[in-house]
Amino acid sequence: MLIRTISGACYVLIITAFFLLREYVNSAVFNILIWFLCGFGTFELVRALKPYIRKTTVILTIVYGILFVPIYTVFELFVFKGRGWNFALIFAFLMIDVELFIDAVISSTTLKKLGVSLLGYIYPALLLLTTLIVNGLGEKGFLPLLLIFVIAPCADTMAYLVGMTYNKIRKGQAKKLCPNLSPKKTVAGAIGGLVGGALGSLILYFIFTPELNFFSPVLFFVLVGLVASFLTEAGDLFESFIKRKVGIKDMGKIMPGHGGVLDRIDGMLFASPFIMLVFLLV
Repeated sequence: MLIRTISGACYVLIITAFFLLREYVNSAVFNILIWFLCGFGTFELVRALKPYIRKTTVILTIVYGILFVPIYTVFELFVFKGRGWNFALIFAFLMIDVELFIDAVISSTTLKKLGVSLLGYIYPALLLLTTLIVNGLGEKGFLPLLLIFVIAPCADTMAYLVGMTYNKIRKGQAKKLCPNLSPKKTVAGAIGGLVGGALGSLILYFIFTPELNFFSPVLFFVLVGLVASFLTEAGDLFESFIKRKVGIKDMGKIMPGHGGVLDRIDGMLFASPFIMLVFLLV
């Protein structure tokens, strides 16, 4: 427990440092953090899927994960401001086309194996693209970016505490949420996670009190917290599904007590597209 706490505290300090650099140096500095999450997360996924994909896919996907954020950043800063995401998507589609050509045409792989091969081009890079877009909004992107990085850990922490406490009260007989994927997760913990995410979102509202084109800002932030927390839990279960299929406990060991990068950001990856879209609309 001590190791897990220290590791989590280090992660929070790193995230906090990058938010400070974003505010007082340049917002583009934050892309360095996203670059690390994308590159290392892609590497962890490919390593887990290595027995099920071709060697060429391993190489192509790792190169893709390393270059994805730099390509976005270069075009965003030096070519077309506000259009970096277009070129990131073009790069992604080109790499997917190469993968399709190699797998489907040259090697004549099965549809199932093709799907596994394409997973690394979508998860986590394309989901992290939403954080790059939000970060590119400058000052307007600060609060939604903060929500992306705050709601998920709030939901995870509350789910863990509520689930563990309720399970002890029920003497280990608490109703399981999805025992086939994650035996330790309970329905009570899932409900606690929804509450935790909503509280985290609401706290940020009261700290920054932003002006919104919405009839009730408080209700808006509660709803954002609830939906984002639900998506956080869905993302966590999705990664549990991958780990269960490949027969591993954690995606990596870079964060003792937590696992790998993907183990830490799995929920955030699913919540970030929703938060981006909502704030672009509002």
